[in-house]
Amino acid sequence: MKKFNLYRYLGKSFLCPYCGLQHHIPVKALVTEKNAIMSLPDIVSDFIKGDNVLILCDNNTFIVAGARCQKILSKHFNVSILILLPAETEEKVYAEENLFPLILRKLKKKDVIITVGSGTITDLGKYSADKMNIPLICVPTAPSMNAYTSGVAAFISKNLKKTVPVKPATAVLTDIDIISQAPLEMIKSGFADSLARSFANADWKLSSFITGENFCDLPFEIAKKLEADYIGKGTNILKREKKTIVKLMESLHLGGLSMVLAGSSSPASGGEHLISHFLDMVAHRNKKDTFSLHGLQVGLGIIVSATIYERLKEMNTKDVEKLLRVHKVDYDDARIFIRKNFRSEEEFNKKLSLLSILRKKLPFIWDDLKQEVFPMVVGVEKIKHALKNAGCPIKFSEIGVDRDLAYNAIKYSRFVRNRLTILDVAGEIGILPEIARNLSE
Repeated sequence: MKKFNLYRYLGKSFLCPYCGLQHHIPVKALVTEKNAIMSLPDIVSDFIKGDNVLILCDNNTFIVAGARCQKILSKHFNVSILILLPAETEEKVYAEENLFPLILRKLKKKDVIITVGSGTITDLGKYSADKMNIPLICVPTAPSMNAYTSGVAAFISKNLKKTVPVKPATAVLTDIDIISQAPLEMIKSGFADSLARSFANADWKLSSFITGENFCDLPFEIAKKLEADYIGKGTNILKREKKTIVKLMESLHLGGLSMVLAGSSSPASGGEHLISHFLDMVAHRNKKDTFSLHGLQVGLGIIVSATIYERLKEMNTKDVEKLLRVHKVDYDDARIFIRKNFRSEEEFNKKLSLLSILRKKLPFIWDDLKQEVFPMVVGVEKIKHALKNAGCPIKFSEIGVDRDLAYNAIKYSRFVRNRLTILDVAGEIGILPEIARNLSE
C-alpha cells in the first residue's frame, strides 16, 4: 500500500484504508521546527476563542521554556502561570491525583491551558483541560514520551497508576532547539519508549483474537516505517544529533496519534508498559522517587516481552494445550499480592474474566498468532543492542531494582490493568515465573 500521510488529516476525519472504519484526529496543528514557540500567539489566535491563558509548568520547565512562553504571549493575551513544585520528600513533580484541585481552581475563567513540560505536566494539563472542557496546547520540553498528541492521561490515583481517556491537545508546538537540549536521560527515555510500538501493537492484535475487539493495522504500519529510521542510531542520540532527535520526536507524536485512532492506549502501551507502571506504583507506595524515567523502565519491559515472544515462537498448538492442562495459575496468590501492595482489587477482578476467555481460546488461535502476531515484533537481541547503543539500561539492577522486586514486577504486573498482553499468555501457560527469574537482575 502507498505510504499513508497522516498529517494530511490533522483536525479531520477520514476513511481508514486498513480497517475500513472512519477515524478522526482532533489535533489541528503539529509544528516541529526551530523557534516553534514563536508561533504561540498565532496558534492561540487561530484555534482559541478568548484571551485568557494559563501556562502550566514546573520549576524546571519554567526555566527551560515557561518564562519565554509567558513573555511571548503576554504581549497579546491575558496570561497567568502556575508553577508546580515538588513535594518536600521528592526531587521532582509527579502526576498525582492530589494536584488536580489546585490546577482546576487556576483554570476557572481561562480559555486555554498551555502545558510546558514533558510527561507529568502534559498528563496533568490534559486531564484538567478535559475536566474544564477547554482546549489544550502542548509545548514539549523533551522527546521523552508520546503523551503530547495522545488522547489519554496517566496519573497515580489511590496507589494505582491509572490511564484515562481525555481530549487530545488542539496543537503541539515542538521547538527543535529546546528538545535537543533536554537532559540526555530524557532523550534516551523517549528512544526506549518508542521501541515499544511493535510490541504494543502485537499485544493489541493478540487481544483482538481473544476478545474480538477491533484492530487497525494503520498504527503499526506507521510505527514500523518510522522505527526503521532511528532504531539503529542510538549513538546519534547520545551525540544529540538533531536530525535523529527530530525523527524520534516525530515517531513519538505519531505514536500518540495512533492512540487517538484506536480510541485507547493499545497501539502504544502493552505488557512492557505494565511493568513500568508496576514499578511506579511501588515507588509511590513507598513514598520514594521513581526508579527511573518512564521510557527507560519501559525499555526493560520490552526486553521481557521480546523474550516471551521468542520463546512462544518455538511452540506449537500441542505444546500450548499441554501447558494449559498441567499448569494451574495460583490466582489467590496473585490476589493477595495485589491487595497487600496496592490496596485494590478492582482491575484484578475484571482481569480474571478475560483470562478465562484466553485459556479457552488460546489453543484454537495459536496458529493464527504465530502467523499474524509473532512476526510483528523485533527480536530480543536487536532490542538489547539498540538500547545499549543509546546508553539505556538493559538490566533491572541498572536502575536500582533488586531481584525480588524485578521478579514480582514481571510476574504480577499483568494483574494491575484489565488488558490482555503477552504477559498473560506466558502467565497462563506457566512460563512467566521462569522468565522472571532469568531476567530479574
